[in-house]
Amino acid sequence: MNFKSLSLTNVLFGCLSVGCILLLLFSDRGFIALWNLKKEKIEIQEDINSLRQQIAALEKEAEKLKFDEKYIEKIAREKFRMSKPGEKVFKVE
Repeated sequence: MNFKSLSLTNVLFGCLSVGCILLLLFSDRGFIALWNLKKEKIEIQEDINSLRQQIAALEKEAEKLKFDEKYIEKIAREKFRMSKPGEKVFKVE
């Protein structure tokens, strides 16, 4: 009789242990979910850093467009094909 109760206890303990391990791994707050959240956090932080660099570049560009007349002239000539009065523009193809 003692052997049966011991084996039943072992089976119950084993099932309980497996259940706890599965919960720790696969539950909403388990290790796998935590691992995925950490990876997602790293990706989001990388995106934030990239966007901050883009913002800095755009702010620098905006400052140039506000105050740097040579830069404004360069953009006007290159993008909008503008010229000063009296200038002749030659188009080379």
